[in-house]
Amino acid sequence: MKLQPLNRLRTLLTALRLRLRGDAPGKRFFVHSGLPRIEGRGRISIAERVNWNCHGAPVAVEVGPGALLEIGARAFLNAGVEIVCHHSVRIGENCRIGPRCVLADTNHHPVHEGQPVRVAPVRLGRNVWLGRGVTVLPGVSIGDHAVVAAGSVVFADVPPREVWRGNPAAYVKPVRAADGYVRP
Repeated sequence: MKLQPLNRLRTLLTALRLRLRGDAPGKRFFVHSGLPRIEGRGRISIAERVNWNCHGAPVAVEVGPGALLEIGARAFLNAGVEIVCHHSVRIGENCRIGPRCVLADTNHHPVHEGQPVRVAPVRLGRNVWLGRGVTVLPGVSIGDHAVVAAGSVVFADVPPREVWRGNPAAYVKPVRAADGYVRP
């Protein structure tokens, strides 16, 4: 069964959809094994060689009015990734986002009466790896070369070159990575 022609078609359809919104993906943008879900009127900036895997579950992107989603070069978003962007979400170069991860810059609803909805930027540095099912909450920055283990919930900043895990995510150990290192 040849999937390559279907994947090319999915990529062309997604790129066309992005262009009709006023956004243009970078060169060699690739979508495979399904079509992503793209909602909202905010801006989406996709650098070159970004890869969205929609096998089994689509990549879902919601970008509210006036919001900006930036995806750096050679980033990989696996099946079922959800990005909720009402202000600003930035994914750095060479990031690896595991299946079923959620990155949200808003909590959608106030927790307490009289409290406003929380909206704060989410930032992932270069070469960050989020394992399966990681949730990144509003206002979090994750530093270059950091790793967050599967199933973790991140509500505080993760410094560069550290492994974090758990709910709530906590420091585990350092990551040995030179500045130029890129995960395969």
